[in-house]
Amino acid sequence: MSIGLDLGSTQFRSLRRHGQRLIGRQCPCVYAIIADTQTNRRMIERDDLPFFELDRELVLIGDAALAWTDHAPATLRALLPDGRLPANDALAREILGFLLDAVLPPATFPQEICAVTIPGELLPHEPQAERAFFTRLIQMRGYEPVITGQGFATVLAELQDAAFSGIGISLGASQCEFSLVQCGAEQARCSIPWGTADVISDDGIADDQLMTDFLVELLLEAGMRINQHDGFRVVTQPLSIICSGGIVQRPEFEQHLHSAWQRASWPVPVRSIRIASDTLYTIARGCLIQAKLERQTAALRAA
Repeated sequence: MSIGLDLGSTQFRSLRRHGQRLIGRQCPCVYAIIADTQTNRRMIERDDLPFFELDRELVLIGDAALAWTDHAPATLRALLPDGRLPANDALAREILGFLLDAVLPPATFPQEICAVTIPGELLPHEPQAERAFFTRLIQMRGYEPVITGQGFATVLAELQDAAFSGIGISLGASQCEFSLVQCGAEQARCSIPWGTADVISDDGIADDQLMTDFLVELLLEAGMRINQHDGFRVVTQPLSIICSGGIVQRPEFEQHLHSAWQRASWPVPVRSIRIASDTLYTIARGCLIQAKLERQTAALRAA
């Protein structure tokens, strides 16, 4: 048994295999604080929403917070603003632990592998607060965490028919990541602290021209960074491009991506440009595949 864990800045998702079934869990990374009144308690009890008490206030987290705002005013608070741990918010850190428990069941055996993406991680080879915080929580659940990039996970999840070779692009709310992969091995990676939240208004509308321009600037920046480290020199065959993220569900997004790719003019031959087939669990599925590969590698070493 192993598990894939996608810790996004707006959603936590996990995917594991149970017999012949895949079981997914997800939870939004938000909370709301409301006044502890009899009226509010009656509404909470009526809707059977979980909560906890905090100094004459009531705290609802995740799906409960979203459900409350459907029928009563409340401010949703992000637990990971810009993908980062809040510096001086002990309550938010405690809630993050609750949410992680909600999507990550206890390990079924010692040192079970959990392949996980870390929110806000721009420099994977340097220590950071988010990695230390979440890996400690994962270890407390009995797992051996294996850090995986979102772009790399996208390739593992979607490019089996291309021998796990191509460019994986993960368009997140607070940051975007690119991964150049050949035969299941990551050759280059870059993360850019620009998120798709910048092109979506509060009412959920995205301007077509703004979206294309955003994608062009993103591709230009990522291409420059990869090229600076000679990442494109390993490319000898046409590559498949695979793109994941919530924004790819939007109408005509694929057309915007094709237009932006032509304008950015990356120096690589392209076989196809594709959109992830399952936008909710693409990265979690890639993490699950990575966890299985790590388990197989460990078994071979032991043998």
